Amino acid sequence: MAHEFTDEDHGRPVRTDDGERVATVSEVEDGRASVEEEEGLTDAIKEALGWDDEDGGSGRTHELSDAAVDRVDDDGVWIRQI
Repeated sequence: MAHEFTDEDHGRPVRTDDGERVATVSEVEDGRASVEEEEGLTDAIKEALGWDDEDGGSGRTHELSDAAVDRVDDDGVWIRQI
């Protein structure tokens, strides 16, 4: 799903398909979202999302790719099943 992020998405939780909160939208710029990962996020989830210290993010902040997004609703940004 291609979702153009807006300022309304700022602060929205990012969730796995089972509802686990893995991040929060921390910044929106030019339709793209940067997210702050939750404390204690497992390496397996980070690897599945392509998040590491070398991805252009700084520490726990990462860009959320369009390919990772399944849907966006009132409960958050839902990432594709991992």
